[in-house]
Amino acid sequence: MSDEEQLYIEVRTVIEKHRATPAISPAWIATQVMCAIHFKPELHRLGYVGCHLQIRQMTRQELRRRLDPIEAIEASVRGEDDLFPETLQERYPKKTHPHEEPVYVLRDEMSDEDVAFNVARMRRGGRALLKHADALEAWDENRPRRAA
Repeated sequence: MSDEEQLYIEVRTVIEKHRATPAISPAWIATQVMCAIHFKPELHRLGYVGCHLQIRQMTRQELRRRLDPIEAIEASVRGEDDLFPETLQERYPKKTHPHEEPVYVLRDEMSDEDVAFNVARMRRGGRALLKHADALEAWDENRPRRAA
């Protein structure tokens, strides 16, 4: 197993361990992973910062894959997952400002604003996919056909 795979396992383990925590963010998960792998800032300050940044990125990817409804739609388009799972997700992204790191909250802990934010994102993503599908279909109808 590669070092990268081991780090992903650590990220997934920490996420699972804190499954009941009301809100989690990539930075917080990365700090927990750094503790789990016994990498303290005192060992190598710059190395710690670099590793923490990389683990935050890995955590963002994992949380998006697991919890972001827009990512679920895109995974479905790629044929990786079912488009409409039978249950709601246990966490959804909290409303954030542009360039802020996502925070994922338990569904029962979502504010009305967070629910509205996610509903709007999903509807916007759905409209964008439909528009793209229509454009591709129109292109296909109008393109020259090659002889078989």
